[in-house]
Amino acid sequence: MKVRLLLVFAVLFVFSYGLSAYRRPSIYSQQIIARATPTATLTPSQSNKPRISITKLTDDLEVAEKNVTRIFLILVKVVAALLSLLILYRIILMLFQRSSQLIVDNFINASDADEMDKVLPGLSQLARERLVGEMKGVRQRVKEHIINQGPETYHPPDKLPLPQTTPDQRLGDLVTSLSEFTPDQMHPAMNMLKAIFPPFGTKVTSILQSQGKEYDRLGITFEITNIQGRLSSKLYTVWESVDNSLSEEALKDRYRKLLGSAIRWLALELSRREMVAAVPWYHWGRKRDRYQAKIYNFFGALNLASAPNHGKLFYDLAIEDLQQAIVLYPEWFQPYENLADTYSSLGREISSKESINWQRQAILQYDRALHACEDESVKRRIRIGKAMAGLITGDVNLTQEAKDEIENLRKGWDETSELNTRFLYNLAAWYAIAHRINAEVKTALSLARRYLVYALLRDYERTLWEWAGKDPDLQGICENYTELKFLMLKKLNEVPELTSLTGNNFTTHAEEVLKALGTGDKGIRDKEELPMPNKKESIK
Repeated sequence: MKVRLLLVFAVLFVFSYGLSAYRRPSIYSQQIIARATPTATLTPSQSNKPRISITKLTDDLEVAEKNVTRIFLILVKVVAALLSLLILYRIILMLFQRSSQLIVDNFINASDADEMDKVLPGLSQLARERLVGEMKGVRQRVKEHIINQGPETYHPPDKLPLPQTTPDQRLGDLVTSLSEFTPDQMHPAMNMLKAIFPPFGTKVTSILQSQGKEYDRLGITFEITNIQGRLSSKLYTVWESVDNSLSEEALKDRYRKLLGSAIRWLALELSRREMVAAVPWYHWGRKRDRYQAKIYNFFGALNLASAPNHGKLFYDLAIEDLQQAIVLYPEWFQPYENLADTYSSLGREISSKESINWQRQAILQYDRALHACEDESVKRRIRIGKAMAGLITGDVNLTQEAKDEIENLRKGWDETSELNTRFLYNLAAWYAIAHRINAEVKTALSLARRYLVYALLRDYERTLWEWAGKDPDLQGICENYTELKFLMLKKLNEVPELTSLTGNNFTTHAEEVLKALGTGDKGIRDKEELPMPNKKESIK
């Protein structure tokens, strides 16, 4: 807008200057008049007679024509200069405001099912829409991670690239247009400008796959390519689970159902590549390895959080990421703890014999985490995780070790002054599991309820409230989770400072919530709640 106003004012100034120059008599015109005037003295009668000299009129017209030509040339030069400045400004703006592009092609049907050709446009658009939602969710988790871990962990870009089908070629088109009006000597410079500043970002090619003549198993393949070639390409296929392959649904419905897990994987992979590309240039050697280890650990935890809703595939992805984080940063306790959480969570979803093996592997990783960790408050959390894995194994010795671990944690501990919501929440989960498997732990049910209420009342950000409603570890401790949330919200409205109170000032109100909830509850179940990730989703 400023450039356009400047152009208008310049044109008006030049035009006004030209008019004034035309109206003001010039020295040249005065000389012509002097030559045309006779030197003889005119009488009064002669001076009053109008004299029109054809020569004088011709000279005046020539002067006027020269002035108009001069004004026109000045105007053309001013307009050309302003247009050049405007074009230069436009080019600079395009160069410095370029953003990363995300090109997501329409689906290609390689499933040999002709019926899918008709739904490809709709499926492609649905995929882009879901991808935007998933990437926004991952971006929010990145911001929360930065708040918890500090700004040195990772700084995300200010803008989120939206999926599109074609790359932005405005800079290339502008340079091509200018080449038609520039001399031949300038053409190499114009072509070099396009080569130096090409489009940058990521391109995704999506392909529908199938196995078997009867489409026994469906898959979606993603080929991810960096436009500038800075990162290596990746080819990955997300397949249906064995259970979904037995479904009698139409192929288009099966692909739409598979799209949820596939887009979740794509969002995580694109976000990971974005973080890897943003590693600061001054990070070299050991420092760079540690930086990348934090990225792998972060996405390992995100994959673990995705597993309950998107399938066991994400357990494998989490294990792969966390093992890579350990290779890059073996002195850091966090990947060991997250890997142990992954083994323990995976062991709860498979047969009893394999479950014991996974829980044992989890215990070993918890031990490695305890050995690497120096923060005593964090060690308490790790010990609860280890005790939970030992309890689930059903092994007599490991169960007893788990009980002893919890008793040691509670010795000399003032539960009314505990402000660590995560510790209280995990302790509630341990007692809930002990009650569910009949581990012969006295008052396990009442302690699980109490610590759950304590944890949620202490959680002033309410990050645990929605998770608790669907956490499988908390089964069997209260009947109506919606009622529990209502009672706690009512109490917090009455006593807003309750989250920070300690001693009897806190327990009095907490016991009122427990009393109002009643003691005849048998399980957490509220089908009106949306599916929530379990407690392990907290990025550590």
